[in-house]
Amino acid sequence: MNAPSTVEKPASFSVVIPVYNHAKFLGASVRSALCSPLVCEILLVDDGSTDESRRLISQFAAQYPDRVRDLTPAEPHNLGAPRRLNQLVEAAGCEWVAVLNSDDCFVAGRFEVLRARLRLESASFAWGHLLIMNEAGSVIGTKRGVFEPEFRFPAGFDLKRKLAKREFADLLANQNFIATTSGMVFTRTLHRRLGGFRDFRYVHDWDFALRAVLDSDALYLPHYLTCYRDHRANTIKDGEDGVKTEVRQLFDEILRDHGELRQQRDFEAGLRGNRYLDG
Repeated sequence: MNAPSTVEKPASFSVVIPVYNHAKFLGASVRSALCSPLVCEILLVDDGSTDESRRLISQFAAQYPDRVRDLTPAEPHNLGAPRRLNQLVEAAGCEWVAVLNSDDCFVAGRFEVLRARLRLESASFAWGHLLIMNEAGSVIGTKRGVFEPEFRFPAGFDLKRKLAKREFADLLANQNFIATTSGMVFTRTLHRRLGGFRDFRYVHDWDFALRAVLDSDALYLPHYLTCYRDHRANTIKDGEDGVKTEVRQLFDEILRDHGELRQQRDFEAGLRGNRYLDG
């Protein structure tokens, strides 16, 4: 792991929100970011929406000119979340950036928790737990990372030990327990060093997280930080075949860039148990 010798401690955060056809959820998302005084700016860009998203973004920028920036081009078209995220992160004014998908929300107090922990510990990338809410905004469940996984981890994995030793790559080889970009905060320096988000439709969050934990100090916070909205139009529900194809490509590229991982027993065990790599 090639962690930087020094990492800037956060005083405030930039929040980046790529928007695509989430007009019915966008107000709640933006307001959840505005609630914290530690959010110095919210950057939004419309990705070619066909609903009222573009108009709402313009209204928020007009209502909160000191905190909300509208980066939507004059003639927006659909580029996809990874490219829009890269555009927003590069435009951010703070070193520390938080991603928020336009159908999700932040938990109150999350930035105060993040700042306190990140000032005590060295990290360039961090995440925490999720609350799951339905389309109406009611909490219907939780996602506590490795403790509430999508699939069972390999039998030999001591999850508490791996978290304590920050052996996150072995866990991410098996499944995307971080689950969403909305749970992530990271430095612009790390984002630039990694080359940003790669152009995956379904697994750009998984790919970025794995490359981040391999390249830098990473920090897991056992706190609820984000509300993930489960609804009929979630991108991940488009089709399992597309997800499997991208997961195979993701790990082909990771192993090409990090050939040493093939010699690490637990990373290989994670891959063997990865349900998306079956067949």
